[in-house]
Amino acid sequence: MATVIMQKWDGITPDQYDALRETVGWDRDVPAGMRFHVASFGDGVLRMTDVWDSEELFGTFVQTRILPGLRQLGIPGQPDMITQAAHEVTAVDGT
Repeated sequence: MATVIMQKWDGITPDQYDALRETVGWDRDVPAGMRFHVASFGDGVLRMTDVWDSEELFGTFVQTRILPGLRQLGIPGQPDMITQAAHEVTAVDGT
């Protein structure tokens, strides 16, 4: 069953997020199990929603790529996170 990860990160800036994306490269080298990622900013808060094949695959990605990237860039803290099994995942291709 797919897993949904919802994250809220106070204080990280769009520039820091973009630097992390560039360093980690999840958009160029998609990690095993990642199905969907969306990020938005508002009121100084980053919100992300992800769909992964499993919580374990997400955890491996965080440990092996995200945390080292954060350390390399000197970005402090981590997001608040809620993880739960997906009830339904529907992909719509609008192209």
